[in-house]
Amino acid sequence: MGLKFGTSGVRGLVTEFTDREAYLLTTAFLQHANVVTPASKVSVGMDLRESSPKILNAIEKALADHQKDILNCGVLPTPALAYYSAENKSLAIMVTGSHIPADRNGIKFYLATGETLKNDDEQIFANYQKLQAEGFAKDLFDAEGSFLRKSAVDKKEAAGEARDLFIDRYVKALANHSLKGMKVVFYEHSSAAREYMGNILDYLGAQVIRVGRSETFIPVDTEAVESMDLFKKWITDYGADALISTDGDGDRPLVIDNKGRLIQGDKLGIICSEFLGVEAIALPISCNSGVSQIKAFKKIIFTKIGSPYVVEALNALNTEYKSVAGFEANGGYILSSPVQLATELKSLPTRDSILPALAVLGMATKRKCSVSDVVDKLPARFTSSVLAKNCPPEKSQKIIQSVSIDADNFMKSLIPDAAVWNKNTLDGFRMMTTQGQIVHLRPSGNAPEFRCYTEASTQAEADAIATKALNKILLLIKEI
Repeated sequence: MGLKFGTSGVRGLVTEFTDREAYLLTTAFLQHANVVTPASKVSVGMDLRESSPKILNAIEKALADHQKDILNCGVLPTPALAYYSAENKSLAIMVTGSHIPADRNGIKFYLATGETLKNDDEQIFANYQKLQAEGFAKDLFDAEGSFLRKSAVDKKEAAGEARDLFIDRYVKALANHSLKGMKVVFYEHSSAAREYMGNILDYLGAQVIRVGRSETFIPVDTEAVESMDLFKKWITDYGADALISTDGDGDRPLVIDNKGRLIQGDKLGIICSEFLGVEAIALPISCNSGVSQIKAFKKIIFTKIGSPYVVEALNALNTEYKSVAGFEANGGYILSSPVQLATELKSLPTRDSILPALAVLGMATKRKCSVSDVVDKLPARFTSSVLAKNCPPEKSQKIIQSVSIDADNFMKSLIPDAAVWNKNTLDGFRMMTTQGQIVHLRPSGNAPEFRCYTEASTQAEADAIATKALNKILLLIKEI
């Protein structure tokens, strides 16, 4: 498939991330950063994938060869690395494949101004291709792209400092929102946030039950949750108020309420924005349309899917509004301006899983109700999503083309007598029926996968439509 930039960062098969490719990508990033936001320091971190240390080693070698001061933050959530680098006015590089399978990995870049945007990624990739064509530093590698010689690099160990800084961010800001009396199951699995989230919940007074720690990588996808029966059992067995977890790199939350129901990421985003008193928000078009019914939001912008697009929209909103934030259907929350809680909660313009998870618990304690009650007070719009794996990009595009040509018949195969009255091609192909149901088809931007988002007036209907859509998509994958 080849390494390429997706919705956020560059992704590819582990076998494609040779020492040479990681070295060249890092060099390409530095070439761009040295032009737009020069910095002498680079903070680096990784997730818990088996392949991550080797990729990080090649990155550090490139940084050392370019005379950069390396701040090694070890294993940590992506937002923690982003926050640490912002506080230290450094560049940052995170080795993570997020939620995708363990045979794949990725690299995410941060300029001194924050997460790279699409135009940055395009320039970095152009630099990378040029370096490849020139055979840059080819004397360092063998024919397979591995380093010919191993060499140690000088770096500052900053894992403890980064951890303490990130944990303090939430504990101090939410000091007036004690979680004492709340019982929370924390599913640790192989999340890079597992040494962070549990400790934050402890400090805020919750009773934390840690479960499911894994020494092998588990690709938890917060948009296509696969272990609901187990999560419900844990909720019941422990009499918990909620179950909380994250994806692999800790920038997307997974929250199950006290009734054993998944709280979709976009609903978490709405709750978090209300909890923080945010005025203006930006979110991808795949998110729950019920957000438009929230009167507290003065301005809402819908974007293409991917945090860089949301960040771009947030930058525009910051020129008009005092408090600005964004979120995605996967639950990643982006606080683009500081807000005042017990102390000032500084902005963190990248996806974060900690804040939305804490916000829904904080809202429940503030209203003196259950987590499920908080969710049930939202507008009665319900979403679901499904994922078809092993769908090459070329097949994904053919599926989009096929459905767009005959949208009414596709929709009727999912909802009898449905008629499509609105079509949107901002990102993928999104259809709304005259009765208000929504089906949104979209190829993954960073893996050979095909997603379908659905929305309806009840959760049961949204789930049923999603199940039918997945079966239809799987059939199309075989036929095309």
